[in-house]
Amino acid sequence: MQLPARIGLITLACRDVERMTALFRDLGWPETPESDEHHRTFQCTNGVAIALYAASNYDAQFGPVATGFRGVCLSVNLASFQECVAVYQTLKAIKGVELLEEPTEAFWGGGFSWRDPEGNIWDVAWANGTTIDDRGGLTFP
Repeated sequence: MQLPARIGLITLACRDVERMTALFRDLGWPETPESDEHHRTFQCTNGVAIALYAASNYDAQFGPVATGFRGVCLSVNLASFQECVAVYQTLKAIKGVELLEEPTEAFWGGGFSWRDPEGNIWDVAWANGTTIDDRGGLTFP
């Protein structure tokens, strides 16, 4: 069997799970009933879930979580550049969000990047020709 081309859960290894939990709650993302004080989970509208788990649980197997850029960007794709600008305005008021740039249009579409309290980089983007389905799934042309 081949590995299916889908992502169901993304776990963020956190130095401070409660600080990240507060951020996701401030973003308005729905927390699942399965969350507990050790492992928080948030359900995204497109079926993917985001989990927050203490980084110390991974130290023995993978080593300590590095600070700074980890070579991965998490992306939230939107249906228009105007939606990117509106989300940027909302994120300005949320504690723990470090806006890295203002929304910029580009040949491919446009958007901006921000950093969460754990140092994870997030992109908010719109890409020309893509569609967003009813559940928030992204499809490229």
